[in-house]
Amino acid sequence: MNSIRKLKTILILFGLFFISSNTFTQNKKVEYNSKISVHDTLEEGYIIEKITIDGFDSRLPFYIERSEITLIKSYVILLHGLNGRKENWLNRTSPLSEKFVKLKDSLLSIGYIVIMPDAKYHGERGAETNFTNPSTFYSSQNTEQIENWWSSTVKDISIIIDYIQSITTEQSTTFEVIGYSMGGLMAIHLNSKDERLKSIIVCVPPLGNSIKNSQRLGLKVENAKKIDLPSNQIYAPLQKSPITLLMGTKDGWYTTKEARDFYDKIEIKSKRIIFYDSGHYLPKKFIGDVIQALTTE
Repeated sequence: MNSIRKLKTILILFGLFFISSNTFTQNKKVEYNSKISVHDTLEEGYIIEKITIDGFDSRLPFYIERSEITLIKSYVILLHGLNGRKENWLNRTSPLSEKFVKLKDSLLSIGYIVIMPDAKYHGERGAETNFTNPSTFYSSQNTEQIENWWSSTVKDISIIIDYIQSITTEQSTTFEVIGYSMGGLMAIHLNSKDERLKSIIVCVPPLGNSIKNSQRLGLKVENAKKIDLPSNQIYAPLQKSPITLLMGTKDGWYTTKEARDFYDKIEIKSKRIIFYDSGHYLPKKFIGDVIQALTTE
């Protein structure tokens, strides 16, 4: 019975979400046209580079930061939330980015190499839409750009992994993903398709009803139903690598029941869920829980 349900889920997922002719892991790029525009050694003994490569359908900028003495090739990809940008992990400009920077620094201190990309239409990639605030695509009923934003970003993350694998000779290279809010949901989408992830840790992904959440952002219900993005719950049984969910009990983007239902539908054994007495902005304690989840796998 479980195998039949899983097969139906897979068929629906491929029919709705990956309708483009080239799925994001089907054909690896041969040429990435990479350009390093920043290469700095920081006072703390870390090296940071800004690299731009050809993504799925546009140029894809991201930062890589590592210790000068890093020997192991363990990468963590950090995914920001809606209206965020890769610099949120570098600059302490808000209470949330303060936590992001602390998390990134903690990862560096224990030997990880950290990758920080911009999501489609976010940060530098906002130039593709004249730096229009991405959340306004909902209120302007721009369903085409909403679909492209989500599907292209997930494919881009996979292309970053392709690129890193193409430039390293290490056989033991590993990739993990930490996503916050929108970034968490994108990590879940990626983990349903790409088998190269060691684990993912998702913080407050909007696991509530997709149509209701789209309406909350201004999309009319008839347009929300047209978007070729399936219910978030459909991804649960498709998770491939270990997953940790860090959720708030008072988050308006999902209920505790919706988060628990998603968790219960995950079929792999290596899973964990932690609830905090908070809303969409998790307390500082979540940083330690992220580190623990990474180091105890």
